[in-house]
Amino acid sequence: MLRSLPPAAFECHVVVPADPPLRPGLEAAGAAVHVVPMARISTSHGSADWARYGAGWPVAVGRITRLIRALDIDVVHSNSLHSWYGWAAAALTRRPHVWHAREITVQSTAALRVEQVLTRHFATRVLAVSQAVADQLPGADVVVVHETADPAEFSPARAGTFRAGAGIPDDVPVIGMAGRIDTWKGVEVLLDALPLVRARVPDAHLVVAGAPVRGKEAYAEALHVLAATLPRTHWLGPRTDVAELLADLDVLAVPSTEPEPYGLVAVEALACGTPVVMSDAGGPREIAAAAAPGAADLVRVGDAAALATALADRLGTTGPTSAERRRRRPPLRAPDPPGRIADELTRAAAGRR
Repeated sequence: MLRSLPPAAFECHVVVPADPPLRPGLEAAGAAVHVVPMARISTSHGSADWARYGAGWPVAVGRITRLIRALDIDVVHSNSLHSWYGWAAAALTRRPHVWHAREITVQSTAALRVEQVLTRHFATRVLAVSQAVADQLPGADVVVVHETADPAEFSPARAGTFRAGAGIPDDVPVIGMAGRIDTWKGVEVLLDALPLVRARVPDAHLVVAGAPVRGKEAYAEALHVLAATLPRTHWLGPRTDVAELLADLDVLAVPSTEPEPYGLVAVEALACGTPVVMSDAGGPREIAAAAAPGAADLVRVGDAAALATALADRLGTTGPTSAERRRRRPPLRAPDPPGRIADELTRAAAGRR
């Protein structure tokens, strides 16, 4: 998002709860980084966790408030529906507040009700990453802004590098999954589907890339152990070469077991010319509707057999694979018009002046 904001028009300050591993990228995008300890809400919280959250919340809001005043911030942007700090700091300093809703809240009805009230009364504008996200926030001033892939980064021209570095033959069919390892991302569904895929496509490889969500490390390690029992399965962990990885796949799987708020990795894969198979819930429906004809398949949520059929069908129709062929694939989704987020932030900031 920061890279999409014109540097001549925006001076950006990012408040994070701890020193971020992405600090070099944030600073390269022109943002100043400020660390303010903040806890996250979680359905796994016990009473002691909620007590610590409640005690730390006004302290964090106070520090953010002082930053807003000291830096003379024009508009406060909260980058997650589950971040409950920005609205209060914006209200205390009487600044416009743009709330970026990136989640579909299915784990907690209570949390969703709180977020519905807060977005209705304490957001100048809500930017929803999909209509599926917007639909859960009735009464709020919501505009849908689909996230898009930078064609300079995500392109079929990237094919040919990842496989060579990962030791995967150039001419074998490869299924991929890329993203955070979490309990609802459906990794186990994909691993269950893999033997069914190989019954039809015996030489298929699978790559799984991504770091575990904090607190889910043991779950991710159990999946890693299971993946190690499946031949030609590559558990890659976190990667910095996602564009190259996506361009070298023959099909991307997004097998989420809960509705995806959007599914940016699928948009990035389509930009690389890679077709996708996704669970039929939430944002993937919007991605499939905007993709090139035949580029995206939707399958029943949690159905390993249906996922396997779609993946094997897709591999059966793509023909022989090679770096040269993958580089010649056309992008499978037109890029969205740039500047929507910048426009919304500018409009919100204008209300203060």
